[in-house]
Amino acid sequence: MIYQNVALIGAGRVAHHLAKAINNSGRKIVQVYSRRIAHAEELASAYKAAATDEITNPDASADIYIIAISDDAIAEVAGQLAVANKMVVHTSGSTPMDVLQAASSNYGVLYPLQSFAFNQEIDFSQVPLCIEAADPDAKENLMQLARSLSRDVRQVDSDTRMQIHIAAVFANNFTNFMYLMAQEILADGKVDFDILMPLIEETTRKLQLQHPHNAQTGPARRADNGIIRKHLDQLRDHPEKQEIYKLLSRIIQQHFQKK
Repeated sequence: MIYQNVALIGAGRVAHHLAKAINNSGRKIVQVYSRRIAHAEELASAYKAAATDEITNPDASADIYIIAISDDAIAEVAGQLAVANKMVVHTSGSTPMDVLQAASSNYGVLYPLQSFAFNQEIDFSQVPLCIEAADPDAKENLMQLARSLSRDVRQVDSDTRMQIHIAAVFANNFTNFMYLMAQEILADGKVDFDILMPLIEETTRKLQLQHPHNAQTGPARRADNGIIRKHLDQLRDHPEKQEIYKLLSRIIQQHFQKK
């Protein structure tokens, strides 16, 4: 079956970007569900779709139901979504595929590996899509849908997908928090964060050319303990930042000593 008509369960950031990509692929959004009807109506109106806040009343014309909601709510929603043998997928990085068994005999995962924001345009064709399906035929159909949305589609099982999600947390969420810590340190000296932008951009550029192991620099990588002690002393009024600096410096030194 070609998944031509799509129902979106959720109206958040992932759903907004998925809806645009699905529409651009020539498929049709037939229904959008959200617990808040205003959110469903806002997204649905952009694609002339129906809006609902009743999960027990899914549009029967849909060929696939994509659950794009918070991880904690997926199992509960799947338990209320009874669509017989229609295809149901979720978009979570760390939720097992099998939580969807209550919704349908055909189920899978369509996980986009990207950080989404409402006000940020993303080229969805560049977003890696990790797919998994319980049935071989369903997997082929899901693969066809995924390839119409992105150039980078990979078959990944639930365990590997969780490893990918953990890696993404390190690479994106934790890294962004380090940027926040850096901004606060600069603010103490009344320095704008933009002074770091060339450094951040060059660090990212280097990662496209070499392994992160080879790109690592800094006092901890050089085992420059004198500089590390000076930095820790400078952070004495910020114990949380001092602890993060100390922990990461120790781990980096241990890592490269082993190598």
